[in-house]
Amino acid sequence: MMNQTNNFFNSRFDDATLMKLLIFEEYVKNWLPVFIKQEKDFIYIFDFFAGVGYDSKNNPGSPIRILDQIKAYRSIIYNTKNNTKIKLFFNEYEKKNFKKLEINCNNYLKDNPLLNKITEIEYSNWKFEDAFEQLKSRIGEYPSLVFMDQFGVKYTKYVNEFENFQETDFMIFISSSFLKRFVKTPEFKNSLNLTDEEIERLINTPYKLIHEATLKFLKERLSKDSSVRLYPFSLKKGKNIYGLIFGSKHILAAEKFLKIVWKISSDNGSANYDIYNDKEKRELNLFPELVGKTTVESFQEELEEKILNRKIETNKDAYYYTLGKGHIPKHAMDVLIKLKKQGKISYNSKYPLVTYDNVEKKGRIIKYEKIKD
Repeated sequence: MMNQTNNFFNSRFDDATLMKLLIFEEYVKNWLPVFIKQEKDFIYIFDFFAGVGYDSKNNPGSPIRILDQIKAYRSIIYNTKNNTKIKLFFNEYEKKNFKKLEINCNNYLKDNPLLNKITEIEYSNWKFEDAFEQLKSRIGEYPSLVFMDQFGVKYTKYVNEFENFQETDFMIFISSSFLKRFVKTPEFKNSLNLTDEEIERLINTPYKLIHEATLKFLKERLSKDSSVRLYPFSLKKGKNIYGLIFGSKHILAAEKFLKIVWKISSDNGSANYDIYNDKEKRELNLFPELVGKTTVESFQEELEEKILNRKIETNKDAYYYTLGKGHIPKHAMDVLIKLKKQGKISYNSKYPLVTYDNVEKKGRIIKYEKIKD
């Protein structure tokens, strides 16, 4: 593990790593202002595998990207005389990396002295298990974002802990293809408490879908009444498949994450590769009736059927159904606008109002009425 992490930061981040970091940074960018505007006393961000801050080409890692986003919002705090403090918990176990992490982050703060007034960094040099145990009483104490960017799968058992935290979103990075490859080894089987049925299911999962199978495995580990929502994003690096899993109890957090990944991957919103063969399905074919529907088309067809069959009757129904399927509100609104233009449904609004602001913030619920043939 030591050689792996040291080599990782001594080279340039590959494209998949940069995409992972971009997704995380974009989420921080969207997450921070929510609580800054609420003028919370503190905002917490935990990075349990912080690394050194940069790669060999000075591409920023997660700690520096966090600081970049705080820097971008510093004027909001100053101009509104907001007293919010942002506390960062950066943990890095490897001693050489830890020293570099402190130097790089402290240098960043020296170069941006105004950040010292609103930001505090608490460094730790623990194994992940110890760091989590030491800090878990702080998670959710104030609005919290937790990033666990690790290289294995043994830490997935900690996902269940997030059922106990309030106002906490989290993102974890999992080497999903390693789970498929080594699932029968005692280390994996025992540490994850896998059943024989789960092992067979993972082995039989098509390789490019292994991260989604990992997500299903994690969902099944949550309590039946859990309010934690989990969403995947698969990342292909060479022959291996890794992935992010985002989790939150708040529906707006889910929407923010989904908008980010659909913007990055407009074909499927789920991967940095053609995970569902969407490109192939869009190509011209001599027999178009034999070509399967794309990811978005399949979802929109299912949604349309549910609306016309009265299984989805309101904008609230449509909003939660859409996010539950891992899609963004625009995909649903396109369907509803089309159905209204076709004279198949009506609703008492210019727009279908499939948005968080209308459904939850304003409580503006409208009904979609089916027009009889």
